[in-house]
Formats: sequence, C-alpha cells, structure tokens
Amino acid sequence: MQTELSGNVSIGMKTGKLLLALLATTALQISPSFMQTAYAQQTNISYSIPAGSLGAVISRFGDKSNLQILYPADLVRGKSSSGLQGTMGKHEALSRLLAGTGLTYNFTNANTVTISDRISSASNNAGGADGSVILETITVSGTASNADLPYKTAGSSSYISADQIQIVPPSSTGDVFRNAPGVISSGNRTGQALDVNIRGLQGMNRVATLVDGAQQSSSAYRGYKGMSSRTFVDPEFIGGIDIQKGPPSGAQGSGSMGGVVNMRTLTADDIVMDGKSYGIKIKGGFSGNSVKPREYFSPPATEAPRFGGNDWLNGSSNIGSIALATKQDNYELVGAFAYRRNGNYFAGKHGERQVKRFSFGGKYNWGPMSAYKPGSEIFNTSQDTKSVLLKGKFNFDHDQTVELGYIRYDSKYGEEYGDMNNPVAIGGWPPYQANLSRTKSDMYTAKYTWNPDDNDLINLQANVWHTRLSDNWAAIEILTGVPGDTKTDTTGAEVSNASHIETGFGVFDLNYGVTYSYEKTVQNPDTNIGMEGTRTVGAVFTNADYKPVDWLTLSAGLRYQGYQTRDNSENSSIEGLDGSRLTPRLGVTVEPLDGFQIFANYAQGWRPPSIRETLFNMPGLIEPNPLLRPERSENYEIGVNYLNDDLLLDDDKLRFKLAYFDNSYDDYIIRTFGNRAGLPYPYRVYANIDGAKFKGFEISMSYDAGMFFADANFNRYTNVEYCFATRAGESAQCKDSTPPDDYQSIYVPPVYSGSVTLGARLFEDSLTVGGRVNFVGDRALKRSGVGMVESEWRSYQIYDAFASYKLNDNFSFNASIENMFDRYYLDAMSEALTPSPGRTFRLSTTARF
Repeated sequence: MQTELSGNVSIGMKTGKLLLALLATTALQISPSFMQTAYAQQTNISYSIPAGSLGAVISRFGDKSNLQILYPADLVRGKSSSGLQGTMGKHEALSRLLAGTGLTYNFTNANTVTISDRISSASNNAGGADGSVILETITVSGTASNADLPYKTAGSSSYISADQIQIVPPSSTGDVFRNAPGVISSGNRTGQALDVNIRGLQGMNRVATLVDGAQQSSSAYRGYKGMSSRTFVDPEFIGGIDIQKGPPSGAQGSGSMGGVVNMRTLTADDIVMDGKSYGIKIKGGFSGNSVKPREYFSPPATEAPRFGGNDWLNGSSNIGSIALATKQDNYELVGAFAYRRNGNYFAGKHGERQVKRFSFGGKYNWGPMSAYKPGSEIFNTSQDTKSVLLKGKFNFDHDQTVELGYIRYDSKYGEEYGDMNNPVAIGGWPPYQANLSRTKSDMYTAKYTWNPDDNDLINLQANVWHTRLSDNWAAIEILTGVPGDTKTDTTGAEVSNASHIETGFGVFDLNYGVTYSYEKTVQNPDTNIGMEGTRTVGAVFTNADYKPVDWLTLSAGLRYQGYQTRDNSENSSIEGLDGSRLTPRLGVTVEPLDGFQIFANYAQGWRPPSIRETLFNMPGLIEPNPLLRPERSENYEIGVNYLNDDLLLDDDKLRFKLAYFDNSYDDYIIRTFGNRAGLPYPYRVYANIDGAKFKGFEISMSYDAGMFFADANFNRYTNVEYCFATRAGESAQCKDSTPPDDYQSIYVPPVYSGSVTLGARLFEDSLTVGGRVNFVGDRALKRSGVGMVESEWRSYQIYDAFASYKLNDNFSFNASIENMFDRYYLDAMSEALTPSPGRTFRLSTTARF
C-alpha cells in the first residue's frame, strides 16, 4: 500500500514524533516481560553443520548460534570434526562439537566463548613468574568478517576491502568500485569527486554517499551535461566500503532510494600489528605515465597536448602517507596524514577511436569518441591533495563506547568542462589546460554505542555529524560566467536501537530509530545565478525479523519520511517545497541448508528533490519548477547466497551471490523544457516524467584456497526503459531510449560490466602475484534525439597486473601495471569525453612497526 501525505512538512514532523513516541513506549512495555522470557529459557537451535576441519565447523557454529568464539589458532590446526546435527541448546552443542578433541570451552559472557586445551589451560591459568597470564595468538570465529557479510545478507549488498582497493591502486577515486557489481562512479576522469551510480540511479541524493556515516557532498553545474553530485575522500584513508542497494532500511540514507555507500576510514586495527599496543604505518610510492601540467592559458590561445607517456617512474606522480595509532584497554587513538600528487596522464595508444553517435536526421553516424587523440596528454587530470585524519575511541564499563573523528581534505586538481572537448559540439572549444579547481572539506563525527552483554534488548547507537564543503570549479567560471564556488554545510543525527528477543514461539530481531539532516548551500559570489537555500529531511523507521523456525525468516518494516526545502536567495520565483510519505518493505528468507539462503524482498522508496533541483536559477535559461514532485520507487528482488568452507580443499572458502532486480521509479526527475512539463514558459526546468525502469541481475563470487584465490563480479541489465511524453499534452509511453531533451541522460549505465581477479600466494605467502580484467559493455539503451549531451563509449576490456612481496613483518613492496596493453578507451558514463589513462606503472613500499 502506498500512502502520500501532502501539505506542510510540520504535519509530517509532528506525526513522526508521535510514531517515535509510540516506538519508545512499545519498547518500554515489552522490555520487562521479554527480559524474563529471554533469560528464563535456553532456546534450542537446529544445527545442520557438515563435517570438515575443526576451525571451519567452529566458525559455522558461531554464526548459527550468534556467538563470538575465541581460541588460539594452533589449537585447531590439523584437527577435523564430524560436524553437528540436531536440535539442542548452545551448551550441549559445544560439548558435542568438542567431544574427543581434548578441548574445553568457557562462556566469558552471554555472547562470547573461549576454547582452550584442557591441560594447557590449567597451566596458563597458573600464570607466569611475574603473575601475568600467558596468551597465544587468538583467532576470532563466529563473527562474520566484513567480506563475508554480503553473502550472509538476505538482500543486495557488497563490500570492498582496503586490500581490494590497493591491489591495483586507483588512478581516479572512482576506481575503488571496480569490485562491486552494478556500481560505477560516473565522470570518473573528471576531477577527483565521486558520483556513484547504483543500478541506474545516480545524482541528487538518489545514492547516499557517506564517509564514516556522515554525508559530505555537493553538486555542480555541468552545462549541457546537466549536474553532478560530488563526494571527496582520499583512497589512502579508506579501510573498507559497505554498499547497500535499494531504498534504505536503517538509520543511514534518509532521502535516498538507490542505495547507501558508506566508506569507513582507518581504525587502530588497520595500523597496530597483532600483539602490540602501538603502531606506525608509513607508505611511499611513485607512478609513471604522467607529466606536470603547464600553466593555464585561455582559449582560443590554446596549446596542443603533448605526446608520450608509459615511462616507468618519472617523478611527476607520487604518494606518501603516515599513520600512527595506539590500542589500550580503555581507548584507541589514530592520527594520519596523506599527500598525493599526480600530473596530467597520457591516454592509451591502441584501440578504436570511432564511435556511433545519434545525429540530426535520426541516424547513427561514426565519429570520434573524444577530441583527444590516442597517446596524447589529457589536460586537467592532475591533482595535489593533502588529507588529515584524527580519530579516538573510548570504552566505558566494557559495554559503552564513544568515538570521535575529524577529517580534513584539501585538494587542487584539474577538472575538465564537459563541453570543451566534445568533437561534435556546436560552438564547442578545443581541449585546453584550465586553472585548477579547489575543494576543501572538514568533517566532524561523534558516535555513542551502548551494548550491554547481559541485555539482548539494548544495542543503542547515536551518531552526530557535521560537514563543511567548499567547492570551487575554476573552468566554468572562466568560460560561462556561472559562479563555480559553492559552500555546503550539512548536519545530521541518527539514533537507533536493536533488540534480540528469544521466545518459545520463535526469535525476533527488531531495529528502530529516528534520523535527521539539515543542509545549507550558499553560492559565492551572491548573484541571481545559482542557488542558495536549505533542505531538511527527517525519518522514523522500524524493522522486524521473525524466525518461527530455524530455516525461515520473515521480515517487515515501515519508514516515514518528511522533507522541506526553502529558498534564501533574493530573486527566487518559489519559496520552496515540502512533503512526506510512508513506505513499507517486506521480505522472506529460506535457509534449507547451512550456508545456503534463498531470499525475496519488496521495498518502496521515496526521494525528495535536492536543493539544486528545487532552487537552481539562471534567469532566462533555467527556472525553478513549483510543480516538482518527489520520486517514488518499487523494488523487487530475488536471490541466493552460498557459503561453504572445505569444499575442495581443507580450509578453502567459496562465496557466491546471485540477485535479480526489478526496479520501477515513478515521477522520475529529469532536466527538460518547461513547456514539456506543463509550465507556461520554454525555459529549461527540472521536471517529472512518468518513470524509469531498470531490470537485471548481478553475480558476485570469491574462492580462496590459500595458495591461490579468485574474485569475480558481473552485472547485466535485461531491460532499461524511460516513460515520457514526446510532446506536451501527449500520453507517456515507455521506450528503450532516453528523452530527447534530457540533459542528464549520462546517468544510463552500460548494458553489462564486471571484473575478474586471479592471484597466487607463493613462498609461504611472502609473494603474491596476479592479474585483473575489467570489462564493460556499450550504453544500455539508445537516445531518441540529438543534442550536446552525448557521451558515447565503446565496449572495452582492460587488463591489469599486480605483485607484492612481504620481506618480513615490517616491510613490504608492491608493484602494479594498469592497462597493460595501453588501450585507448573512454570510461563508461564519462561526463567530459576524457580518455582514460594508458599503461601506468606503480611501485610503492610500506613499513609497519
């Protein structure tokens, strides 16, 4: 059921407060009775764990029982287990699992178990001569690693580790998403920003892109290429990326409906070596295929690009970072600094340069992909970036933590103007070296967690964050007169709680909370061109998972959201917009075998217009639309997860995920002409069309046998449609093409994309070698008209190679070759028709103490 509530947003906020109060009252009412139920009973669990190595069986038991299990790694090496079958309590299951192994167990709290040798345990308890307890290296099992979580999540999600990012270090920040199916950073070679596309949705908060849970983003005018959303982060600080696809269900991502991308920055665990309380990590590296940019010169007094590149290490591109951390019993501290300098890179020399373009007369004609030739210097691709990271984590009473963080990002970088090198643009300019853009960002985060060991009803999290982003795009100011300096302040907070309830008629997992964000954008200088205003988004949500039996999970949730935008400029034609909506979600998960899941989900989404869509104003060219409505979505997906250890070899690991999605978006917002949108003027506006549809499937797989490993991902769209009327007053029709005057048709992804990584670990894991191929298809659908917004590319395959050598625990060396065969190609969804880097060599060394 869909429920739309229009009118003043204050009504929505009042209703949200009532819903929040109802949730809190319900939680308080159920607490006493369920507290008694949860601890008065030892709920039996049905186990079906096959035989295998003891370590693998313990890991599966921990996952099934929701326990964290600690044990020395050598304790289980070489031991096997016959598995565990039947329905029983956790204590009985542990006794059976360890029978005949000479090992014993001990519950240190309600959710943690320690396994030890019966004989050595007594000796260790006696302690050393100085009274200390002798400990071995501990293996933690039963808590799913971040890399495994997508394969245990009954829905579409991905995880990208820091190792996957750095195996072939990214040339552009958007390269970090190479290992996630259906996820692409649009305009990846245009500046250093991220503009994430998930399953065809992109821009204007459709995808929530977060850093440590905080939203740090702005948007930029792209001329005939529409607009772009922009998030900035240095890849050196990324410790891992969590990706959730589709409408948000939890505390993060309010106001989005395409997905949530959360980039976690470094923690003490990423820096401090095992068994130590202090750590330092120093990294330095160089790369080739670049040249220092020349000074700015204005068109038409242009200078031709230089040719060359592919040299090994020329010194014009380098990176350095240092990170320090300490881990103590009650606190952790992290401090890091990164410096990155790249020159303009050179395009590849080999490959097709021609591409089919839709031309006047309704025909496709062959023409160049870009005004840049193979092997040439690509102007405006340099960067000079400095970043600072400070974090602290403080533990209180073993069940409460407070985390504080600060990130400073300061970058000067080249940024191409999209209409500059378009070889078929009417009145376009040739390529030229522009002034460097400048972005500064300050991000502050605070997080409180309360998770008592003896109370499954409380797992409370409260987050508060603030970001200040100053973003100056130099090229557009010079060429168009449109102000390129935008300042955006965003403040947000989320409070949520998770409750785990075990009863005689099943297990309940509840998650509920409230979110709030406030965004303020100021254009500098203050003119009648651009936008200046605020946007407020609030939400209340609740989700419930119910397991009546061990192999079945039923899920349901509700989310109520409201928004309000207000114009603060002097020459606005509208005051702002507001609205609210209630969206449901449903799901079912069946687990017929241990490690094998079948899931089906349905979710509705809702996205209110962004500040730019609501308020952007260029008198006589682009006008605000007082009739603009929020977007709505319906998302269906079915899929399977499969995890298996000891499949072919002892201690090997297979992970597999397949998902089919069918997503429909109503009142989809594009940029078009006012008279097509029912307005009495021909100026360009942001307006709603009937909708858009994206259907397809995704596959993720990994296999690790110790000595060799493989990762693969693949995305394929089986149907992409836009539903719109060709002329004012006509009925909308769904077509396999974008609207003829849509200035944001760049958002259409390739019909397929993916990557395969193969590697081997040699000489007792000291040497790792391997390769990766990235493959991308053509645009998923054609155009129904011609304009100055074309961004066509040809399908391509790019091959990379990598190697790393670990000299000892303290020093390691890494080498990689990106684009081994020096292919000339244009990235999918390129905004500025900027060819990608040619063959690039990189070498780095890392020291850890």
